[in-house]
Amino acid sequence: MTAGTEIWHVVEARRDDGAPTTFRIRELEPHPELATIFVAELTYPTTELSRLPSAADYRALARFEDEWLRPACAALGWVPVGVKIEDGSFFIYAYGSGDPRSFAEKLGGFGASLVFYDDHDPEWGEYATLRELLEQAQTIEPEPPRPAKAKPHGTRPIAKPKAKAKAKVKAKPKTKTKPAGKPKRKKSR
Repeated sequence: MTAGTEIWHVVEARRDDGAPTTFRIRELEPHPELATIFVAELTYPTTELSRLPSAADYRALARFEDEWLRPACAALGWVPVGVKIEDGSFFIYAYGSGDPRSFAEKLGGFGASLVFYDDHDPEWGEYATLRELLEQAQTIEPEPPRPAKAKPHGTRPIAKPKAKAKAKVKAKPKTKTKPAGKPKRKKSR
């Protein structure tokens, strides 16, 4: 979900139980006057072992955001701030100052697979948790590139997409060290 000058970040993480979770987090300053957090849960079928969405599920999310969420936010003064994707659900977060029931009614026409939650959060505590996760992901150093393999004559390398920042929730980055010692010599015959 991107529009105009909005900046969104993608963070791939793992829950404490090892299940994959993906976050899309919007970069913006909190607005304490928008004191209500609203969460729309859009479920999807989990057919893969990863329990992550299929391409069709992502298209359904994009349709929901473009055709339902964005117009409802514009009409009622709500601000979308994040999306959490895990275990059969998209959780779409927004802040606003209006009646959450009116917001839910605007979104409810999308379908029966929606569930809504709201809570009073003038300190934007839920958003602060998302931003903390983003900051953790940005401090993790990317893995060093692997040495290039020799290519047969007449071939060219295929461009690879840039890696997304990965974060482990409540986990420190792992480092490997080799013990110091003498190198082993090969026996000659």
